[in-house]
Amino acid sequence: MRKYETIFVIDSLLKNEEIESIVNKYERFISANGGSIDVVDRWGKKRLAYEIKKRQYGYYVLIRFDGPPTMVKPLEREYRLNEAILRYKTLLLTPAALKALENVQKEEKEKEKESPKASPEEKPKKEDSQESTEEKDESETEEKTEA
Repeated sequence: MRKYETIFVIDSLLKNEEIESIVNKYERFISANGGSIDVVDRWGKKRLAYEIKKRQYGYYVLIRFDGPPTMVKPLEREYRLNEAILRYKTLLLTPAALKALENVQKEEKEKEKESPKASPEEKPKKEDSQESTEEKDESETEEKTEA
């Protein structure tokens, strides 16, 4: 079994239920053809870099899965047959890419551990700094009106 990553862009004009059914369809397809899904990451609606089929926005989905090499071709055929799919790309993850992915995941976990401790303390500081800048702005306007 090899590790793959597939990203596809769905037409954003579809309803949320239709988008979810398309994502579930491909999840079932991967599972039915001998694959096992690791991650399904819905990036959501984003602006396209250029128009595709006269669309400016698309709904992005990333699926990371383990599967046999023979499954990729039928998966991409399914993408091509679905008119709601604007673009797709399936990549084989190399050992270097897997290692980089693990490093990114470790960094994210470390940030999550640190952020709950830091966030309550930072918020009051930000509010204080906003108030002080507002006070500075008010004092500057008062000086200008006096002059």
